[in-house]
Amino acid sequence: MGKPNINVFKENKKVIHPKSRKAKKLSKKYCRSLKMQKRRGESNMKLQVIGDKLLWFRENMDATLEKYTPVALEELITRYIDRNAEELEQINLKNSISGRNFKQHASRKDRIEITRENEMNLFAGPGFEVVDLLNEDIYKKFKTWNGELRYLTNFKLRRFKKQTLLDGSVPLEDCATSVIDESEEIEEMEASDIEESEEEDTI
Repeated sequence: MGKPNINVFKENKKVIHPKSRKAKKLSKKYCRSLKMQKRRGESNMKLQVIGDKLLWFRENMDATLEKYTPVALEELITRYIDRNAEELEQINLKNSISGRNFKQHASRKDRIEITRENEMNLFAGPGFEVVDLLNEDIYKKFKTWNGELRYLTNFKLRRFKKQTLLDGSVPLEDCATSVIDESEEIEEMEASDIEESEEEDTI
């Protein structure tokens, strides 16, 4: 009669010394992994903010236009900056009626006012970032956008200055500066980390 098969588990793993090169290498890889997770999280958050912003433009732009002119885009951006004007008016009205020292929705009011001021300064100064509606091909694609974030990479974001748009006489290529796509930036970071990892493996 044959002997029954007995599975014998042996401990083959060796304990890694905490100060060894291998331990340092594993620690560095772990730190790199955490760093990339943080970058992806920040990237996704930024993408969500941009997505919400562009969705407003998609829902409020005049899709009946054959193409967007600089002046029409200036009006649209100005409307976006003033998008919370009605809410701000309601908050001020409630506070004036209540007659109390304590102001209702004070934090919300402060956020609205600070955001509006920052956006106005961007539009008047370095430029307000928005999808390039002056580009006819991008404008046509943007009109069919369903709001999904994964399609945002189809649209080129540019910075537009208020006065440049109002002038309307500046060539379109001078109206704005290209903005680096966030997904491309993350891919470059990942590629850089892979190269670093490969270099370490060859040491």
